[in-house]
Amino acid sequence: FSPKFGEMMHTIPAAGIGGASIVVFGLIAVAGARIWVQNRVDLSQNGNLIMVAVTLVLGAGDFALTLGGFTLGGIGTATFGAILLNALLSRRLVDVPPPEVVHQEP
Repeated sequence: FSPKFGEMMHTIPAAGIGGASIVVFGLIAVAGARIWVQNRVDLSQNGNLIMVAVTLVLGAGDFALTLGGFTLGGIGTATFGAILLNALLSRRLVDVPPPEVVHQEP
């Protein structure tokens, strides 16, 4: 940003930056969990559970994925892993029409 901003950031102790990082990453994880709860993701299905577990471990473990000169950090790797697992583990039927609703008269 600017040299003065950099100087100000260097005055913050490493423990303060570490504590702030824990809070920020915790808030991001809770926001993701809230999205799963609001959308009623069924974690009793193994595919959904594997997707959540792998994504959390990749993101929290800060796994890096390097392809040639391109590197994805932990969040990018977790996102890529979630997209890939969703495509592989999705059990949705394609081109199957929804069942017809039969209306009965009283």
